Amino acid sequence: MNEPERGDGPFIAYWRLALGLPGELDRLVADAAVERLAIWLGRSLARFPVEHMVAAGASEAAEAAFRRLSLARQTATVNALRARGLRILPIKGYSSARFYDPPWKRILGDLDLLVRPSELTALVHELGAMGFQAVPSPQGALGVTSDVSFHPMVSADGLVSVDIHTALDAFPLSSVLGADAVFGDADTTGLGLAPHHAVIAALSNLAKERFGPYSVRHLLDLGRLALQETVDWPAVDRIVVAAGLGPAHATALGALLRVGVPSGRLPAGIDPAFGPAIRLARALGHLRLDQPSRLAKIVRELTWCYTPGTIVRIWWFRIAGLLRPRSGMPPGANAVGPDRQTR
Repeated sequence: MNEPERGDGPFIAYWRLALGLPGELDRLVADAAVERLAIWLGRSLARFPVEHMVAAGASEAAEAAFRRLSLARQTATVNALRARGLRILPIKGYSSARFYDPPWKRILGDLDLLVRPSELTALVHELGAMGFQAVPSPQGALGVTSDVSFHPMVSADGLVSVDIHTALDAFPLSSVLGADAVFGDADTTGLGLAPHHAVIAALSNLAKERFGPYSVRHLLDLGRLALQETVDWPAVDRIVVAAGLGPAHATALGALLRVGVPSGRLPAGIDPAFGPAIRLARALGHLRLDQPSRLAKIVRELTWCYTPGTIVRIWWFRIAGLLRPRSGMPPGANAVGPDRQTR
């Protein structure tokens, strides 16, 4: 099967290298890519694909040390909770770190933990016993918009910030994929998401962030996952249809195809000529990754992310949040003031 025309732009080779594919890149282009992407990815992750070409920055040693410390502390937190009998599943960044070598380069922020709703209170209690406290953050008119996550619980020294989730991601995904199904398909040790659920998590986060610049890490996770693991694509398709994520699926996978992921590592029927996929690949190739305007977010939501029926459901959900904002407090958690910051 002939591969599609690749994405255009001088930085396409950077993205191929970032995914673990072969590529040739001029040193000046590599330098420019790192400088422009560091704001979104952090310098360690931005330099990761081209570290053989681009020298470490003055602040990178400190950033790398902090990321290594963060991963070690997050791992210790996961192990401590499991030793206390909690059934938890790390998701998002911690889960995706396995696609990178070394894994600490992917650690960017919070420790996201999935727990069954019936065990939520027990998890909050155990975190409290370990010295974690909820740290509320300022909210807009809609309050806490996620229906399955809460204000973070932060360790006493501020080094570990735990985001608790009772489903893999927020509405609309939460309405079709519960925690029991995710735990049921996790690997035999319960340490990692099943590949098809990791794909769904990446797609849902890309859609939720309207493919903005901070979502690029999810696109990298998705591409590296597709290249490194065997994915049950029919299972992905079933959840995508139920959650109304068809446009996000077409946009993300079409762009990855254009960037250079072989078609054999992706599901059949991905169209590299899908308009949003072309635009996303072009934005990557030219590093036009500015934060989209409010209007651009609406347009992307309608054309890049969700099906029309799902858009209607999302707006009903938002209106309900406006009428009755969620507090976002984990049940039974002790809270500290919003001036407490994680370091």
